[in-house]
Amino acid sequence: MAVMPSATWQQHALSTRPARLITRSQRALTIKASTGRRYNSDKVPPSTISSRHFYQNEALMRFAARPAQPVSLKQFAFYGRELTPEKILHSANFVRQELPTRMAHRIHDMQRLPYSIIRNPHMSHVYELYYHSFNAIRKFPIIRSLDDNNRFCDLVKDLLLRHTGVIPHVVMGIIESAELMEPAKLDRFAQSLLSSRISRRVLTEQHLTMTNSLLAGNVTNTGANIGQVFLQIDAADAVRQCADLAGRLVSAEHSHGKIPELVFEGDVDTKFAFIESHLKYLLGEILRNTFEAAATKTEGSGERPEPLLVTICDTPQHVVFRFSDQAGGLPPDIIPYLWSFAKGPRSLSRHRRLEQLPSFDAVVEEIEARSDASHKRLSSLSSLTSRPPGMFLGMGLPMSKVYAEFWGGKIAVKSMDGFGCDVYLHISKLGIESQFVEHTSI
Repeated sequence: MAVMPSATWQQHALSTRPARLITRSQRALTIKASTGRRYNSDKVPPSTISSRHFYQNEALMRFAARPAQPVSLKQFAFYGRELTPEKILHSANFVRQELPTRMAHRIHDMQRLPYSIIRNPHMSHVYELYYHSFNAIRKFPIIRSLDDNNRFCDLVKDLLLRHTGVIPHVVMGIIESAELMEPAKLDRFAQSLLSSRISRRVLTEQHLTMTNSLLAGNVTNTGANIGQVFLQIDAADAVRQCADLAGRLVSAEHSHGKIPELVFEGDVDTKFAFIESHLKYLLGEILRNTFEAAATKTEGSGERPEPLLVTICDTPQHVVFRFSDQAGGLPPDIIPYLWSFAKGPRSLSRHRRLEQLPSFDAVVEEIEARSDASHKRLSSLSSLTSRPPGMFLGMGLPMSKVYAEFWGGKIAVKSMDGFGCDVYLHISKLGIESQFVEHTSI
């Protein structure tokens, strides 16, 4: 089957009836052509992609035509203050409708990719996972009782576990397809797919948390958090906690390197509402990169690095963090590709490391080693350190950009070669530009 970068997958399927299945040898040849390396296709189950995905997909097109309903952190916080069975059932049916709608948008995006990209085994694997999950949720009947809700929660928990490997597959598929489509378009597709994944997991995890609270008898939330939303996050304390985790991780790899001390300035008493695990993932990735650069620079020299200056600014709409280090700055060759999943001088090494990572969900616990390796992780922010300490994936900044922009914030890096970096992280406050909706990716 010839590679056709100029035709979309859907156009190809409409011109061939019935569609031919992709053999494992064809998959391997596609990978070898784009990366120079042969892919181990035994890791991927046989493809189930067939013409039914295009000729019997009325349900998919119906859901894809629906707009996703915007939701904000403020709505999360107020909705979960007083829990009742009626609220839980309303939440369950909202999630039951929103998940397949948002998944249908992304499946439709995948169908619009060039067919040569969707032939990639990683992208094919993600497509099949999405299609299976879409069908499983859309076929679940209306939830009318708490027993119905419990069964629905069991279903979405299982799907959360099934999707823990999506990020490595998406990024490896993007890297392997970099010669088949403009890298900028591939990056937009990846960012949209991953942003949508965050939205679905936030919706799902918030509903699971509220259900657990109701079942435990905690119907009135007057504590520090309502579901996943923490109402009074201490900005400086969050930085300290993430610095402790990132410092231990980097020190395990650089036993003769030094970690810089933190010096705080600005509005150090700032407190704000946010999803704590998302904030700590962002802070943890920034600090890990900074500590890695400082430890590498001081390795074996006995010198102590200059302190890391952490500036916190509390504005009416945002909380702004600035991290200023003197760890030497970024290599000039990677700066043009700092936010790219698809291209850059380190993309192949990123691919090799991802192959060793069976699952990666992207969040704070991914800065901290977990002692129980058998623990089944549901959270979208779980265990970056089930991986070895030295396995730096090289996609912390692109993932951080997705997370920051998802909540209406932004992240920026200013590097002075030979001196150091300033990293700026803008976090939107509760209810300010923090509604998450779906966006067209390609």
